[in-house]
Amino acid sequence: MFKAVIFDIDGTLYSYAANDKIAVESLCEYAANILHVEESEFRTTYNEARRIVKEERLKDGGARHSKVLFFQTTLELLGKSAFHYVLEMYDVYWNNFLANMKPFAGVVEFIEKLHRAGVKIALCTDMTAHIQYRKIKQLGLNKFIDSMVTSEETGLEKPAREMFELALKKLNVNAEDAAFFGDSLERDIEGAAKVGITPFWYNDKGIFQNINIPCVEVHSYREILNSRYFF
Repeated sequence: MFKAVIFDIDGTLYSYAANDKIAVESLCEYAANILHVEESEFRTTYNEARRIVKEERLKDGGARHSKVLFFQTTLELLGKSAFHYVLEMYDVYWNNFLANMKPFAGVVEFIEKLHRAGVKIALCTDMTAHIQYRKIKQLGLNKFIDSMVTSEETGLEKPAREMFELALKKLNVNAEDAAFFGDSLERDIEGAAKVGITPFWYNDKGIFQNINIPCVEVHSYREILNSRYFF
């Protein structure tokens, strides 16, 4: 039985894509009403701003995901003052994002059961720390988590081994005693396997993909609530 379980957050504990869609739609309304920018122009500019931040300016680390930087760059491209609007845009996006978050079916029950069984629990995520703490609280999981590692903290993103090694260090467990749950084969599954952590691929959409890395494929948390791997 594993002594520790490490989880990715976005796309693994809840649907990032669904909440991002809602949050961006709220930004489009803000842009139309406050910035007087049509939706199509705003979406095009926002996507270009994201590309600039993630591909031209920042190659690694949690800041690549900073919504403040995305919105600042969007406003600069639109010829608008970041000082007038960027913090409002940040609140519009994240308030709508968080308000609609729901954990995947069985997540809370599974993590609570691990906690009751004395299994240590950590998070390992490519994001800035502040918003990840807010997400975990919104999902109702904060009382079960022992520690978190973010790419903001390490300056590197998964699959960098430093991310996984720091998670193990915080939990004070060896790699062979830990499991890792993630939705990305490249970032989560490959990264965990390279340091000797047993990877569990969360594939709730049933995507068919050739997997060259030994891992356990999971389609629902409910199917592992009584799994021999953990209990």
